[in-house]
Amino acid sequence: MESSSRRDFVKCVVGAIGAGLTLNGAGPAAAYPLGLAPGLQLWTVKDALGTDEAGTLKEVARIGYRELELYQVPKSPGEFKKRCDDLGLRLTGSHVSLQSLDDPNTLDVAHQLALQYLIVVFPTLRAIGTKDISKMSVGELMPLYEKISADDYRWNAEQFNRHGAALKKIGLQLGYHNHALDLKRFGNESAMDILIQNTDPSLVVFEMDCGHVIHAGADPVKYLQKYPQRIQLLHLKDLKPGYSVSSSIDTEEKDVNAELGKGVIDWPHLFEVAKRGSIKHYFVEHEGPMDHPPLESIANSLQYLRRFT
Repeated sequence: MESSSRRDFVKCVVGAIGAGLTLNGAGPAAAYPLGLAPGLQLWTVKDALGTDEAGTLKEVARIGYRELELYQVPKSPGEFKKRCDDLGLRLTGSHVSLQSLDDPNTLDVAHQLALQYLIVVFPTLRAIGTKDISKMSVGELMPLYEKISADDYRWNAEQFNRHGAALKKIGLQLGYHNHALDLKRFGNESAMDILIQNTDPSLVVFEMDCGHVIHAGADPVKYLQKYPQRIQLLHLKDLKPGYSVSSSIDTEEKDVNAELGKGVIDWPHLFEVAKRGSIKHYFVEHEGPMDHPPLESIANSLQYLRRFT
């Protein structure tokens, strides 16, 4: 798994407590959209985790989150898992690079943490192959990824099928998380279309990042309608009005993220469409500039989700 941050990678790549009650009495999972326990992508609070891991996890649980998705491997997997278990926080999966799936340590740590999903977060250029791009700068990567082709995405799909089959044998599910880059179009289809249509549904699932989809000028609802069985996880992310449409690899550093309910996405409509699909988990994620500090922002976004009772 990744030992560096997900941004560095891009730059260069539930158990609920008791009867399902949150620590601050927020109510059961059924009170939230799609009847799912609210999840948090820990990238959102990465700085706070670096300063006070135990205190930050406690606050995340107090706010009401019940599931967590990792963006990197914790320094002490066993200790981290115990802290989460003690707080009623379930670790569902982790973001990884494609190359890390060939490292036995990735699978070992996944089992230590009792993860269900390993989610690849960035496509690999076929010409680069097994090269570790996490040590490359944005300046080095941008001209390479501007040339990414449909064949590159078909090659990635082949790798996902191969790794997905291997992971399935040991009880893990492979997934893919899109960035804005993956909405790049090749004729009448997007890179996302190519990945979904060329991967085995029994081996590969997709985690749609709603914020990255709109950043690229696409519509997450249309993808939910088109692929109701393949998209099984969501990143709940939004942008403030006036954002610039871009499918470059550095969109995370452009524009301003919005707390849920304060951006441009019609969440009630999106959740209504998602009810007809196969969403199993969703994770609030904020990245880049925000109006409020991270812990306050995730509390505000969770409060918004509570309106869907």
